[in-house]
Amino acid sequence: MFKFEKHIPVLEKRLVVSFDLEWTKNYRIKNGNLPFCFSFVYFPFNAWRSESDKQLEFGVYLRYVDHKNEIPDLLREADKILGRFFCSHNQTTVVGHQLSSDISIVLNSASEKSAVNFLELKKIWKTRKDKLKSSVEVFDSRYDMNALLKEKSRRLVDVCQECGLDVTQPEIKSSMTKMQNDYYLSGDKKIMERLSILNIRHSLSAAILFLIYKKMIKEKRVINVNHILSRGLSEGFNYLREEDFLKLL
Repeated sequence: MFKFEKHIPVLEKRLVVSFDLEWTKNYRIKNGNLPFCFSFVYFPFNAWRSESDKQLEFGVYLRYVDHKNEIPDLLREADKILGRFFCSHNQTTVVGHQLSSDISIVLNSASEKSAVNFLELKKIWKTRKDKLKSSVEVFDSRYDMNALLKEKSRRLVDVCQECGLDVTQPEIKSSMTKMQNDYYLSGDKKIMERLSILNIRHSLSAAILFLIYKKMIKEKRVINVNHILSRGLSEGFNYLREEDFLKLL
């Protein structure tokens, strides 16, 4: 299993944690959607300021399986990391785009004992609009941003565009399922790096959408999310130094 982590100091009491899961799709069989990659992106609640694409510092936990038999380990890792976030700060907001789907895939694929924190997250997601005092809150950028949005589409890329975020993603050359199945067969690290960056971009974008929503002000200029990724992760992924990515900056 490929593991990547980037840690940042968080001195504030309130933390934003965004989770995104990728999976191969097979709707012909029960529980045929199999996770292969996840990322947690985190930063302090007050991290978003003017020109944050030039200043925003974020931490990352990424896990990516090399073989299908590593999927149970992937899910145990996800649950363990989520549990750390639950316990580490006075106030944690867990963010995701259609987070309910990611939670469902985890719970459908993991044993109950290895997903206790995701079971708790599911409960919090269901009651997220109740005014209950808790150390953990949930925000779903697909369902919870209606007060800020005018367009009908709630796809992540469309919500980002309406809120002034450029999230251009050239990584998808075919379906994600086909790309990952090709990776299982070939072990081509270029595929793994591209899908890893795609996944981290999803997490980072949802987290930024949450901060924009809290201020209830759309960005007046375009924020290039790929620039934030390049500045924060270029030492960890060769793909971020390739021509296909550099032309996005």
